[in-house]
This record gives sequence, structure tokens and C-alpha cells, in this order.
Amino acid sequence: MSLHVHDYRRPHLAGIVDGAVLMHREMATMLLNEGALPHDLARGPAALAPLLAGDDRDTVYAGSGPYAYLYHLWRERHGGSFRIVREVHTTFWSGYWTQEELCGPLLRDGDLALFPSEYTRQVFVRCFSGLGPDNSAVAYPMLDRLPRRPPVASPAPSEPLRIGYLGALSAAKNFDQVLGVFSRVYQASGGLASLTFAGKPNEPRFEPARLLADLSSAGIRPQHVTARGVLRPDQLDAFFRDIDVLLFPSTASRESLGRVLVEALAHGVPVLAADIGPAVELLPVANLLPTTLRAETIFTMGRVEALGRIHEDVAADLLLRRAYQPARLTVTEPYRNEALRAALAGSATPLNPSHDRRILEALRVDERAGGERGHALECAERLFMDYYQRRDQPIVEAIEALERADGAPRPDLRAVVTRRDRNLADYRAFPKLLDALVLAPLTYRLGTVVAPAREGRKERGVS
Repeated sequence: MSLHVHDYRRPHLAGIVDGAVLMHREMATMLLNEGALPHDLARGPAALAPLLAGDDRDTVYAGSGPYAYLYHLWRERHGGSFRIVREVHTTFWSGYWTQEELCGPLLRDGDLALFPSEYTRQVFVRCFSGLGPDNSAVAYPMLDRLPRRPPVASPAPSEPLRIGYLGALSAAKNFDQVLGVFSRVYQASGGLASLTFAGKPNEPRFEPARLLADLSSAGIRPQHVTARGVLRPDQLDAFFRDIDVLLFPSTASRESLGRVLVEALAHGVPVLAADIGPAVELLPVANLLPTTLRAETIFTMGRVEALGRIHEDVAADLLLRRAYQPARLTVTEPYRNEALRAALAGSATPLNPSHDRRILEALRVDERAGGERGHALECAERLFMDYYQRRDQPIVEAIEALERADGAPRPDLRAVVTRRDRNLADYRAFPKLLDALVLAPLTYRLGTVVAPAREGRKERGVS
């Protein structure tokens, strides 16, 4: 038996701190150090020659991004018999949703899909008939590269509280609510609170200089707010040592684990998070913040959006009274290296019965028009090979045709084609072309939940 994996050990990726890219690089490094055979998916089927010449004891770990459909296509076309273990790293994003649509007809016994949380796995099992308990599992190994610090002591209500936030400074992650909750705690405590935040601002109002000025004009002293910028993995330890509690109200549609939640808990820092999505699996009920879903809003998988809003008054009250539980990792198996090794060997980690059922029950994904999927797999392959082998003219012509049809320029697509450095780590670039030129992102909504979700419910969430 041989194991094959896309080689993410590229020097020019060292500065990339995106959670998904970091995960791909960590897993590739671990497996290659343990004897896996490297390949470069961007070379096309030629890179898989050893696999295509092998047998059904061989396995490819399709952990290079939302491109597993290429492995399935090339296995079918060239008569391969190897097993494919693919990943779904993001919940409501067209990249992985398209992957599963294209892979569906080509799945074989023994193939396995790995998810970062039971919540994300349940969403895809509900919406894709080819997925079930026998060919899907939860595995997102990261704990073996993190410390296991004891829980930090919570300061008394009469003592200063150091609140932290780590992640993109974006509306999708409800960062504005972090600021709102902090302001309430600061004012109610007479200034006995501070905020330390780190991440990349996604819009002008969250630029640190502007944000600090706004907070200062609201009566918050500048020395009580610290902007750390974008942190490298080796800077996380210092960040977590400087806070008493992490506030993570994100309801982002693409949230599939909230890597930062596991990181904080491993560092002994308690977390308050929205009571939907993957946080339900990781945190005690006392640390989950009541959340109102944006029911009946039409979302698109081509854009990351907030699925709901936390109740800021409840969050502020919990922080003021320190009425939350200390850090504790209640589930560890899916987040250890052994979970991935077991999955690759054909023995998946037992599933976690605790997961968010509100979104699962409310979810309605709009169906794709019947004719759209016809030659999509071959079109996706051709676009992929043209892009990574720099045959740009066909792509430019397709963009021009789209612009003529829509009557509007697409500088965003042209910018993707003019990029000098093309690699799978830039995993948002190529899927943007795929969305525009092959399969449009689906739309979905969260309907009104009329009954609690039931364990084991299997009907599709498509209306």
C-alpha cells in the first residue's frame, strides 16, 4: 500500500497564515515525513502515474483544497483502482459544494470524506445523497501541534477583565458585535476591561487606526485597546497569555470549525461563542451565546455572510459576572494526528453525537437547474489545466463572452488570470473562475424551525 499527497511544502507559502492553507501544509508535512509520496496536482493526471499504475491498496489524500473531483475523474478515465480520501473544509462555500456535486457520480466503495466538525458533516450528509456514516468522518488534526495549558484563572468581577478576539475583522464574523459587547462591559465596569484583537480588517471601518479613534471618541481609553495585526502561528502563545477570555461571536457562513476555538482552549483560555455551528460541539452550554438567525434571508455560496447575530446584552452580562465555564477540551479524538492516520487506513474516528441542529433543521438549499451540470466536470478540468498550465487565451475569451452577455466588465476575474504566482494555496482564486464560467454558486436560506432537529434525521435539505 502507498499513500500519495499533494506537496504543500513550498518555501513561498511560509508567510501564509490562512487557517485552511496552514492545515493543508501541516498535514502534507506530517504525511510526507511518514513516507507518503508527493505529487503536484497542478501537473494534471501525469502527476498521478504511480497511482494509476497501482492497485486498490493505494490511497490518495486529496487534501489540497476543493479539487477532489479531479482525482475522481482521472481515476475513472484512466482505469485507476486507488482509494480517495477527500476533505470538505468549509460549510457554505461554492468551492467545496461544487466539489461534492462533481464527485458525487464517481464515488466508489472505500472513498471517504473528512470534515472538520460534526456540524459540517451533518450539513453535507443531509444535502448529498451519496454521503452517509459509512463514507464520511470528522478529522481535523491540530492538537498535537498545540500546547495543553491548564485553564487560566478567571478574574473576580471586581478585577480587570482582558477580553480577546482572534480572526478576520469582518461583518461576517460579527466583529462589530465584539466592539459592541466590549463597550458595554467597559462602561458598566467603570473601565475595568481591555480588548486585544488580532486579524486582517476586511473593510475600512475595521482598520485599526479608524477603529481605535472611534472607540476613543466613545470614551474608551486608548491604553485599554490593543491591535495586534495578523499573527503568525508562533505568535499565538503570547496572544493567549495576554487575555482572560476569548469572545468569538462569529456566525460566518463558511465557519466549519473555528480553529481559533480549539487553539484558545488548548492554551487554557475560555471562549464565549455563538450557539450555532461548530462551537456547540466544543463549548459547554454556559459559554454559548443566544443567537438570532437571519431567517428567510437569501444567501449565496459565492459570498461569506453572517448567518445570525448574538444577543450582546447576554454576552456582556456573562462577561461582567464571569458567569462562564473555564477552558476544557471535551472532545479531542478528531483533532489529533491519529484521527487522520486512522481515516487513511480505513478506520474512521467515531462520530460526535453533539452538534448544532438549528441550522441543520432550518437549512434549505435551492436546486441547481437540471442542464447546468451536464459537462461541468470536463469543463472544470479543462479550466483547471488551462489556468495552472498558463494557457490563458481560452480563459480570457470565456471572460470576454461573459462580459458581453452580462453587459458589465469583470475586473475580478481578469485579476485572477493576470496573477503571476499560481498555486493551490491561493485556493480562492481558481474557484472564483469556476463559479463564473462553469457552475454558478447555489443560493440557500434558513427557514423557520418548527420543531427541534432529531438525531439521525436523513432527509435532504433541498427545496
